[in-house]
Amino acid sequence: MDNKAFYSAFNRSADLLQMSARNFAGNMEDARELYQETAFQISRQKENMELSIGFREWAIGTMRSIFITSLRKKKHLLKQAPSAEPVNKPTVGLENILARVEELEEAYRVPFWNHFMGLSDQDIARHTGLPVETVQDRIRTARQQLKAI
Repeated sequence: MDNKAFYSAFNRSADLLQMSARNFAGNMEDARELYQETAFQISRQKENMELSIGFREWAIGTMRSIFITSLRKKKHLLKQAPSAEPVNKPTVGLENILARVEELEEAYRVPFWNHFMGLSDQDIARHTGLPVETVQDRIRTARQQLKAI
């Protein structure tokens, strides 16, 4: 494939390649990197392109291969990296938070606990017999008190 035909085909397929990169990568930064790497690789390999398959299929196949290779590299690096999380720290922090929640006044503790357990504000209001706005205000106040402690 000559340069003019290659760049013409690449320009016609650029939007599709960018969309495919976003679909593969999941975020814009990685998608841009994947798109650039694909553009670089296919421009280097344009002489090897098989005319029996279309340009788009060839380019997307190349992109897929590059993406899979980068995933394997990241997975390998993550396996080798030491864990930065201390083993017992999260439970110590959780126990501390739970103790502080118990220190709240009952008027604030009950709506906060129910909210923490996943109940909606409407369910908490029905359960406590309070208006929804009051429940929301008490949850907000409980959060502020916990931040201040």
